[in-house]
Amino acid sequence: MKRRILDSTKRHEKRGEGTGADYRPWIKAREINSAGVTHNIVDWKTGRTVELLSEGEAMAYYILRWNDSAADIREQFPLDLDATNAIADQAGISRVDHGRDRMTTDLLVTWTDGTYTAYSVKADRSQTEKPRDIERLWVEKMYWTARKVPWKLIYKEDLDRAYADNIRLCVEFYDKNKVFDEISRLKHRIAVKEIRVDMRHGILDFPTLAAENREELPWKR
Repeated sequence: MKRRILDSTKRHEKRGEGTGADYRPWIKAREINSAGVTHNIVDWKTGRTVELLSEGEAMAYYILRWNDSAADIREQFPLDLDATNAIADQAGISRVDHGRDRMTTDLLVTWTDGTYTAYSVKADRSQTEKPRDIERLWVEKMYWTARKVPWKLIYKEDLDRAYADNIRLCVEFYDKNKVFDEISRLKHRIAVKEIRVDMRHGILDFPTLAAENREELPWKR
């Protein structure tokens, strides 16, 4: 359950506004009482702390952000309350959260060509079986469809964990100033895509890769 934060407070804090390093999500991880695992990760390109409410969201974030075509990702993006209420009313279904709280989209990606894709992330298919769950997702989908923005549903169980973990392990050293040895230097080079490796088939063997990509000069100058 969410710890109730007034809509007026969120608006005062400019939540849901900004882009890149200046974006402020509508919901923060500490405001959630959940049996799941929330994540605060640092976006390696902007330095902004990203508020992710589940492990699935974190995995999806790493994978989407790794794509060079993803210019920006805004998590817990608020939807216009009047618009979602109108969608529910027109369909003859109950308003989401009794029509008082804003719905959010888990991840809204801005692509380098200026287009967007909205993503809802669920742990597994059991979270989309109940009639009310289906109605909520339908309202979210219709909201984005009306704005000509593709909406996609992602299940954590379908995500490649090794791929997400490899990205996480490498981008920790995206900043060259964090490099301190041969392995961290390798991870930095992968993170900035100076060298390309297969990230998708099992956790990377960093010592072996470091040996294979070792330059004539040692990592310390």
